[in-house]
Amino acid sequence: MAAEESAMSNNTATSIFGLPSTIDIFGVQVTPFAIILTIAIIVAGFAIAHGVRLVTLKYLGTRLPPDARKATGRTVYYGIIAVALLSALGVSGLDLSGLFLAGGFAGIIVGFATQSLFSNLISGIFLQIDKPMKIGDPVLITGKLPDVAGVVVEVTALSSRLRMFDGTYVRLPNSDVFLSEIRNFSGAAARRVELVIGVSYDSDAQKAIGIIRQSLKGTPLVLVEPEPDVYVDNLGASAVNINIWCWVPFTVWFDMRKLLVEQIKRELETNGIEIPFPQQVVHIKQDRRKKAPKMGAPRNSDTVPPAASFDSSAGVNLDEVADND
Repeated sequence: MAAEESAMSNNTATSIFGLPSTIDIFGVQVTPFAIILTIAIIVAGFAIAHGVRLVTLKYLGTRLPPDARKATGRTVYYGIIAVALLSALGVSGLDLSGLFLAGGFAGIIVGFATQSLFSNLISGIFLQIDKPMKIGDPVLITGKLPDVAGVVVEVTALSSRLRMFDGTYVRLPNSDVFLSEIRNFSGAAARRVELVIGVSYDSDAQKAIGIIRQSLKGTPLVLVEPEPDVYVDNLGASAVNINIWCWVPFTVWFDMRKLLVEQIKRELETNGIEIPFPQQVVHIKQDRRKKAPKMGAPRNSDTVPPAASFDSSAGVNLDEVADND
């Protein structure tokens, strides 16, 4: 009995620093060395996560907006910490099968609930890397979304905000924007103005083209290269349609379009070129065939009672009509 008690005391005692050889944690015997190693892994994980976040923000974050930069840094930071915690728990020797099973079910539920959130987050990062639009750009977004035209106000980690041309604001999910067609109107220094002017068939189309060319030539902000193109496009129902293409600086495109419409109209009217209203010629064909008499109608005036004449001033005496019959 004394030997057995001595052996048990040796198992419970340690030869290092007077610590027990094992410690009971949640019913599991864990050595002090495993506990120290677990704590070291967790501390190292926090340190590595902090360092990786700083490196990520320094080299990758400069290409991202502030909100996306913060979201990316937090994702990297907490991802490394999660890996460190799982590694530390594995080293500790604890049975984590039940915890992993519960975490797996919770992860599936959270994944389904937040899949759109992560989709918008990833799409926002790719939008910042690809840069199809930036703050202040007038854009037209079509395709997956209904047509949305406006000026980009903000691109956050989850959504993009645009100020539409009527002054209202719209918020679009980044996943939908990334999958849509983005037409950026500020991509080039110059933009083409396209106008269609209709002149009367009685007017000289070549004279009208010459007047329009001269008007464009005298306008300072119309670019000489590429050269303006003015030509007869088609013969419309009520006018000869002339296409006008010219290039102007992007920053004054809208103002120049309004100015050119008024200017060309004034020049054409001054030189006697008519801009007709939409009109349609209708020919009415008369039917000269003699109509057959209706059934039951009297064939001549003798059968019509005198009192039932077509004079609006004469009354009709029903008794006289009956006597004549």
